[in-house]
Amino acid sequence: MHRLLDYPALAEDYGRFHTTRGNRMTHAVGIPLIMLAIVRWTQIGSVVPWAAAVLLLYFAWSARLALAMTLVLAAMAALAARLPVWAAPAAFVLGWVFQLIGHAVYEKKSPAFAKNLLHVLVGPMWVLNEVLSCKP
Repeated sequence: MHRLLDYPALAEDYGRFHTTRGNRMTHAVGIPLIMLAIVRWTQIGSVVPWAAAVLLLYFAWSARLALAMTLVLAAMAALAARLPVWAAPAAFVLGWVFQLIGHAVYEKKSPAFAKNLLHVLVGPMWVLNEVLSCKP
């Protein structure tokens, strides 16, 4: 299987950078904030954001998670279209603050994307799977 399409291996690798509860919790807040900003920045009016193109890769990885992510992105698009101009940059910065706190304070490891840039796309699916699995 091509490495790009091997989601189980990518998620396992990503998980090695997110072993503490505190880091997983900061990511459960930070990643959606970053996603919300990206959705808003790639939206034209209230139309489906260009960021939704990542769903093609997500469906290749996992149909179950991709369907859930489709609902998440649709909700984010509806919310993002109503945000004031300052909210997307604020969400983006705040999201990264949560991420960095998670790695500096709880995990004490560099973020996974420092090793593999593809982890920027793995993160949202991994967090969604954590939330849907109700893992502590």
